[in-house]
Parts: sequence; structure tokens; C-alpha cells
Amino acid sequence: MPVLELFHAAPSYYSMVARLALVEAGVESTSRLLDIHLAKQQLSDAYRQLNPHMTVPTLRGPGLLLTDSSEILAFSARQAGDAWLDADASLAPAIGQVVADHYAISIETLTFSKLLVVKPLLLPVVKRVLGGLSRSLETRAAQAADGGGSLRAKAQEDRQRLATFTEAPLARTLEAMREQVQAYLLGLPAPGAGVGLFGDRLSSADIVVAVLLARLSMAGELPLLEREDVRQWWQRFQARPGFQAADIWTRFQRRRFVQALIEARRTPLAVQD
Repeated sequence: MPVLELFHAAPSYYSMVARLALVEAGVESTSRLLDIHLAKQQLSDAYRQLNPHMTVPTLRGPGLLLTDSSEILAFSARQAGDAWLDADASLAPAIGQVVADHYAISIETLTFSKLLVVKPLLLPVVKRVLGGLSRSLETRAAQAADGGGSLRAKAQEDRQRLATFTEAPLARTLEAMREQVQAYLLGLPAPGAGVGLFGDRLSSADIVVAVLLARLSMAGELPLLEREDVRQWWQRFQARPGFQAADIWTRFQRRRFVQALIEARRTPLAVQD
């Protein structure tokens, strides 16, 4: 298979899902880092042509364009074949349910509500940034040659994000997210001594649960994982070479963050053919 291009951001949660899935499936990809925080390259017209959602990750190759981490995860499972337990028809429904339930969790709501509860002085900044982004996107939409439908959708998404953090007490929002994540973790299958949650091989479920636990660790929310069997699986998983190769963050890495921003800005036209 020709080498693929993965457009992603180093600390991005869903970028980590894509990176880990591709690495563990043995799929080679060329890294195309984007600065989604300061330069906001994901909102550029060039990237919008590639991914109308203006999100990361995106996987591109000859005859292939995947614009969501769930699509990249499914693609990785297909490429892995029998090396992943997704290929086992008797286990596929249960694996798929774990993955679907994972994607029903709003990771951003958990992360940002925790941040804003701990540092409430950041809330005016978040309001200003999201409000400014939605207005800027609406202005661009009005001028866009293609009608700006994707820009308006993105602006509405930012308004909904702002509403999430302002229309209900943040402590209540955080507690609801904790309860959802805790219930999800309690419902996971009981892993044995094998490499995967479902048996002696990996599956898509291992990928999403590993990245979720990494984010909980980074957010100081790992105590939500109460099950000792899953804790032991998590310890084993972190020792996998693929976990390191995929650059999975269990803590905020300031130096790595800055390096990634510099690398992204050195290739601002990387999204173009």
C-alpha cells in the first residue's frame, strides 16, 4: 500500500486514536502536523477543501480520504485483518459496542469542564475565543464562493460548545461527565492476562480505551477507573512499543507541544496536493 498522509495535531485526543490505530495495525503513514491551537490551520481554506468538518485527524492516500478518527479506526481494523479480534465474527458486535459507546462520550466536555472548574478565571477567555471564532466563520461563510455551508456548520458547532460551558453550572457538567465515563469503564469486558480486552489479540476497543485512559490520566481523572483488572491491562498496554511510537500523551508535554507547533508552521502548505 502506498504511504498515507495523516493530518493531525500532537495533543489532539482523536488524533491519538488515529495514530495508535495505524501504528498497531502496522499501517505506515507520513505525519502532517497542524497547529490547531494558535494558527488554527484546520480552519484554513486549503484544509477545508480536504476536510469540510475542519477537524483532525484526516487520512489521505491514493483513492482514500477519511475525515474522522472513527473512520480511520475502522480502516485500521480492516488492514490489520486477523491480527485484530475485530475480524472474529463472534466478538465483532461486542467490540463495536465498546467503540460506539466510547464515541458517545464528549471528551472535550470532560476535559474543558475540568479545566474550567479548576481554573474558573479562564471562562471569560473561552467565551471570547469561541465567540470570536463563530463570528469570524460566519463572516467567511458570507464571502465564500461555495456558499460557506461548512463554515456556518462550524460556527454553529462553536456556539453549541460555548453553550455547554455557560448554560449550566460547570461543576454539574463535570459531575455528569464523570458519571458517564465511570459507567463506561465499569461496563468494559473483564480482560484476562492477554494483550487485549477481548482476548489474546488487540481490537478497536483496545485502541479507544487506551486513549481514553491516557486522557483521564492527563486530566487528573484516572481515579474514575475503579476496576483493578482494567488497571492491570492499562499498565501492560502502556508498555507496548506501539503506545510509545504513536505519541500517546498521559500528561501535558510543554516542550513537545511547542515543537509540534513549530513543525506545523514550517509546512503551512502541507495540505495541498
